[in-house]
Amino acid sequence: MAMKAVDDRTKLTLRNQLELLCFRVLPKGTRFSINVFKVRETVKYKKLTDLPETDKVICGLLTLRKEIIPVVDLKEWLYGGAVSRTRVLEAAAEFDPMDTQIIVCEFDNITIGLWVYRADYIMRKNWEDIKVPVSSEFGSKTNNYTKNDDGDIVYIVDVEGMLSELFPMVAAHDREEIEALAPLSLRKDLIVLIADDSKSALKGLTNVLDKYQVSYLAFENGRKLLNYIASNGVEQTGLIITDLEMPEASGFTVIKELKGNPKTAKVPIVVNTSMTAESNIELAKNLNAQGFIGKTNPREISRFLQLYLGAK
Repeated sequence: MAMKAVDDRTKLTLRNQLELLCFRVLPKGTRFSINVFKVRETVKYKKLTDLPETDKVICGLLTLRKEIIPVVDLKEWLYGGAVSRTRVLEAAAEFDPMDTQIIVCEFDNITIGLWVYRADYIMRKNWEDIKVPVSSEFGSKTNNYTKNDDGDIVYIVDVEGMLSELFPMVAAHDREEIEALAPLSLRKDLIVLIADDSKSALKGLTNVLDKYQVSYLAFENGRKLLNYIASNGVEQTGLIITDLEMPEASGFTVIKELKGNPKTAKVPIVVNTSMTAESNIELAKNLNAQGFIGKTNPREISRFLQLYLGAK
């Protein structure tokens, strides 16, 4: 990504804004989106290398400049268990696969392709405009939504949840790492505050905290965490762990507000996110966050617990 683009998006985060790449998985279907920070490039579809004996959602391997990238059939994942599946398959049969696109994404130190019908446009939004749906036909596969300039709903795909579901070996590896963690002697009078809207990511994090019997409170977005602190203070808070992508208030906003307030500036804040681009790490550091973890690294979580909650 060009440095100017990185600088522009860094400024967006400081204004509690984000950019979404909007796309469709069917010619006249629902609009979906993904944070531009997670997108490396969009390429024209080309024939994939078959992967026998794999989940049909993983439709093959893309060879891109000598790099081998697994590709997910996003319409299959989104609609695979939906009541409208028959209608979706009929719609998919009407277009030529060679007229489609693959969105190449990088997050959580993983590169993956998303096979979609068409990437349409980039939309800029305030995090206050990102909402949590009461319900949708896609369930937890779309954890948030917003609206475009025409008033149409645009769902935000939970790509972290997709990875957890389609690549269970990653979750299994995390469980093994948690089991292998060394015992810690931690203070019991302090709590950890967490802000994260991804259920799969939150589960990975709290599994580590549960192992060490650490008390914690979890909030589904940064604004709710900030409101809690405004009402209750931080006297009992030993550590704050925050995601970056969240509705209402992003993790960058959480860090900026807390570090800019003398009453909360000394509370350690660690970022736990799949948005592992160097620009995000650098910005979190410049805002005085104490650490940065790519989701979810049990050993790093354990290290920060020892550092900030370790018994003296």
